[in-house]
Amino acid sequence: MRGTFLILMSGCVFIFAADFTLTDDWHLNELMRNLELCGDVEILRGFEPYYVSDVLGAADKNPDAFWVERAERLSSPYNVKNRGFILWTPGVWGYRTNEKNWRTFGVMRFGVGGTYRKWSVCGIYRLDSGYYEDPDYYGARWERVAGKSDQVYLRWSDGDYFVQGGRDYLRLGLGMALAGRKPFEKITAGFRIGKNFKLLWFVGQLDEYVVLTDTSKTVYNRFLAGHRAELCWRHFEVGFSEFIIFGGVGRRIELYYLMPLYAFHGEQLNHRWDDNTLWSLDFKVLFPPFRLRAEGILDDFQIEHETAADREPAQYGFAVQGDFAAVNSPLFLSPFVRYELVSNRTYNQKLPWNRFLYESKPLGAEYGNDYRQFSCGADYMGSFYGGKLSFYYRQKGEGRIDDRWAEPWLDDPNWSEKFPSGVVENHIGTKFSMWADGINLDFLGISTQFSAGISGMWERVENFDHQDGKNADVWEIMAEFRTRIWSNLF
Repeated sequence: MRGTFLILMSGCVFIFAADFTLTDDWHLNELMRNLELCGDVEILRGFEPYYVSDVLGAADKNPDAFWVERAERLSSPYNVKNRGFILWTPGVWGYRTNEKNWRTFGVMRFGVGGTYRKWSVCGIYRLDSGYYEDPDYYGARWERVAGKSDQVYLRWSDGDYFVQGGRDYLRLGLGMALAGRKPFEKITAGFRIGKNFKLLWFVGQLDEYVVLTDTSKTVYNRFLAGHRAELCWRHFEVGFSEFIIFGGVGRRIELYYLMPLYAFHGEQLNHRWDDNTLWSLDFKVLFPPFRLRAEGILDDFQIEHETAADREPAQYGFAVQGDFAAVNSPLFLSPFVRYELVSNRTYNQKLPWNRFLYESKPLGAEYGNDYRQFSCGADYMGSFYGGKLSFYYRQKGEGRIDDRWAEPWLDDPNWSEKFPSGVVENHIGTKFSMWADGINLDFLGISTQFSAGISGMWERVENFDHQDGKNADVWEIMAEFRTRIWSNLF
C-alpha cells in the first residue's frame, strides 16, 4: 500500500480511490513517456495528461530506479486520502530576443485541492505579469498583474473510469488535432470496454469570437466537442478521434454533441449547421527501446467531382516520430526524428468563429497551416535535471488559420496552388532547454523545492516575413527560477 492506491501485482493493475492530472510544469508527463520507451511501464494510453496514479504506480514497480525519489516527492502534494493540500510556486522568469532587451516578470501557481473517497477536487490558478504584455491574453490586467485559472475541476475516478468537470489540459496522439498547450473548460469522461478498448468523450467551451463596430458589439459563442475510440494491446495502440468546433450568436451546446457515440459530421449535416469537423487517426508501435508514433488529420476531402465547389483542395496533415532509448540509467537519453506536414486551409473555415484556434493560438499543430518540417534531436532526464536539444528545417507558406476564407477554385477550373503557398519562409535552426530542481527542505509539515531552467532558440530565416529575398537571424533566450511550497491540510 502507498497513499490512496492498491497494487495488484498480477498484471500490474492499479486501482485508485481518487486521482489528479499532471501538468508539464514538473516534467512528470515527460517522465512517463521515457518510462514507456524504456519498457519500465506498459504501453500508455493515447491521451494526456497522465495521472498522479500513473507516476506512483510506476515508482512501485521500479522502486530502486534513479528517478523514483524525485517523482514521489513531486507527486506528494496530491497523494492525500480524505484530506486536502495547499500549493504555492512563486518565481521569476525573463527573456531576451534579437529585437528586445531583457524583460523580467513574476509568476506563480497557487491553489488548494483534496480528496474524499473516489472524488478529487482541485483549484489551482496561474498569475504571470508576462500576460500583461501578451496581446493574446484574454483577461483583466491590473497594476502589471494578470492571471487565469489553470486546473480547476471536480473529478470522480476509479481506475480506467472517470468523469471530470472543470478546466484542465487535454492532448491526444501527437497533438496534431489537439495539442493541450492551454487548459479549457469542459466535461470529460472515459471508460474501458473489455481489456483493450477505451472510449474518451468531452464537450467544452472556448473563448468567444467578438466583432466590434462603432456602435455595436457582437459575441459569437464557441464550443469544442470530441470523442475517441482507442484499441490498445501489448505492443500496439490505435485511436480514432473526431472533433467539432461549433458556435454562433446565442448558440448553445446541442444535445447531439453531448452524446458520446453520435457521428458529429453526420449530425451537423442533418441539422444543416455549417460547423467545422476534424478527424484524427493515430497509432503507436512500441518495442522497447524503440517507439514509432504517427497521427494523420483530415479536415476536408472531396469525393465527388460534379460541381465547381468539388474542386476545393484536400485539407489534411500528418506527423511521424521515431524515438530510441539510447540510455536508461543513470539518466534517460532518447534521440528522436520527426517529420510533420499540414496543408493550407486545414483548421480554417469560412465562418471565423469555427476556426481551430483558442485564444488566437492553434489548438493543434504549433505552426498552424501551410508548412512542413523535419526535426531531430535528443531528450535527456536525470535524477534531478533534464533538457532537450533539437535541430530543424521548416518551410512555411503564407497560409494562416485566421486567413479570410477564399474559394478561387469556384471561378477558375484550372486553378492550382503550390505547397507551401506564396512566398515561402525557409527556417533552419536549433532549440535547447535545460532544467534542474532540488535543495529539498521539510519543516513543520511544510515542504519546499527549488527549480531553475534556461531555454533558447536560434534560426536563420530566408524570405523573412514572406518577403522575397529578405533574410534574418532570429534568436531568443529565456530563464526562470521557481520555488515550490506545499503542505497537507486538515
